[in-house]
Amino acid sequence: MIDPHTDRVLITGAAGEIGKALRSGLRAEWRHLRLTDIRPIPDLAANEEAVIADIGDRPALERMMQGVTALVHMTGAPAEHDLEMLFRVNARGLFDMFEAARLAGVRRIVFASSNHAFGCYPIEEPVTPAHPARPDSLYGVFKVLGETMLRYYFDRHDIRSVSLRIGTYRRLPIDQRSLATWLSPRDVVQLVERSLRHPDPGCLVANGYSANTRIKVRDPNWDFLGYRPVDNAEDHVEMLRGMGVDVDGAWEWPEHGGAFARMPERPARA
Repeated sequence: MIDPHTDRVLITGAAGEIGKALRSGLRAEWRHLRLTDIRPIPDLAANEEAVIADIGDRPALERMMQGVTALVHMTGAPAEHDLEMLFRVNARGLFDMFEAARLAGVRRIVFASSNHAFGCYPIEEPVTPAHPARPDSLYGVFKVLGETMLRYYFDRHDIRSVSLRIGTYRRLPIDQRSLATWLSPRDVVQLVERSLRHPDPGCLVANGYSANTRIKVRDPNWDFLGYRPVDNAEDHVEMLRGMGVDVDGAWEWPEHGGAFARMPERPARA
C-alpha cells in the first residue's frame, strides 16, 4: 500500500482533464503530490509541486522521479495524432518514464491504458481483462505495449502496477457508446486511489468505467481493487435523447472500440 500521509506521488499529464480531476479529488488526503505536464499547471495547493517538462526530456524525467514512491502516468498523445507523435509520446516516452521510475526505486505505477486495447472484439463478446489484447488502432497498440512493459517491470523488478483500461472519460456521457463506456470524474479519482492504496495489486489490468447499466465487459477486476463506482451513464439518458442521440435503437458499433475499429488507415504501398 502507498501511504497518502508520507509517500510522494507523481502525476503526469496533470494539466489534462483527468489530471485536473485527480488533483481535485486527491489533494485533500494525499500530502505529497508532484505534478508534471508540458503545459502550465495553475493554482497549486500547499501540498502540490509542479515540474514543467516534456516527456522526451529524459534527464528531466529522472530528476522529477527522485523521492517518488508511486507514479500515476496519465500523459499520452491522443489517437488522432500521427505515428511519429504517437511513438514519441506513447512508446518512447512511455519507456523513458517507466525506466526513470525503476531507476528511482518507485514501488507502484498506475497507468492510463485504454479500452482500445481490446477494441477489435465483437461487442457481443463480454471481454474481461484476462482476454488476449486485440487493439483497434495504433493508439491501442501502444496502450497494449504499456501493459506489457509493466508485466516486464513486475516480473523482473518487482514493481507493482495497475493498468486502467479507461473508457469514455468526460464530465457527462456524450453518445450512445458512452452509455456503456463512460467514466465520470469522481469515479476516476476513486479508481486511481484504490489502485494506489491496494496492498498488493501485482500486475493488474482493470477496466476504467463507471457503474453503467449498459456496460459490455465482464469481470473488470473491480472487486479485487475494492472499487465501487457511484455514477451511471443511464442517469443521463434523457439529456442525450434531448440532444438527438439514438439511445433506444440497435447498438451503433459492432466492436468494443466503436469507430476506432473501422477507421481508414494509410493505404498499403503498391
